[in-house]
Amino acid sequence: MPAKLKFFPFKDLVFSVVPTAASYEGYLKDMVPLELLSNKFVELGVGAGLSLLLALVFYRENIRSYKKSLAEILATGYFSNFTGKLGRVLQTNKPLTFIFPNGVEHQVYPDNIQVQVALPNSLSSLKKYSGDVKKKCQIAYLKDSPTQDPFWVRGVINGGGKMTIYEYPRTLFALPSYLRKDFDDEVTAEKNSKTLFRYFNAKIESFRIEFSQDIPENNIHFTDIS
Repeated sequence: MPAKLKFFPFKDLVFSVVPTAASYEGYLKDMVPLELLSNKFVELGVGAGLSLLLALVFYRENIRSYKKSLAEILATGYFSNFTGKLGRVLQTNKPLTFIFPNGVEHQVYPDNIQVQVALPNSLSSLKKYSGDVKKKCQIAYLKDSPTQDPFWVRGVINGGGKMTIYEYPRTLFALPSYLRKDFDDEVTAEKNSKTLFRYFNAKIESFRIEFSQDIPENNIHFTDIS
């Protein structure tokens, strides 16, 4: 079945929408001349047309719900595996050791680590921010993670034993794989990404409230990127 057809409300059409086609008589009398309603076929035809219009509304709502759910699933995975986990790591009282690509280890106390989490508003802002971070930051692996899970970040060591970590939702790059039509070309991708990223960011905001105990406000800062 083509991808778009899976969103068409066949079940609703058969069990709910179509049976109501013949029940519009009371409404149609106020909208259509009575001489037309004297023909049952015309009445049923108008009712069926209204039913199909309602089915189209269901169809569009199904697509919107699917896209919103997809963005929220990506947000859930990102928060669980990155931002939320990093927040728990920073709550330790022990110094953290980061291993950089040149093999040099830097030991930094959690209080001296600042995390900048960028939440892009569109695909273009995600690409730009991602490119900037990759240029100025190296990948650093966390040694002996308190969560017992392998963990890496992109960051820079500053003077005075301080460190800045730059985060952004890399998982958003997966959206074009799921919604190819929405990312057919640059203009379409930019337009549709704004809606999808808004769903994503709203879900992240809800997690920030729900799991505020895991997000040390003095360390982790969220910023909207246009």
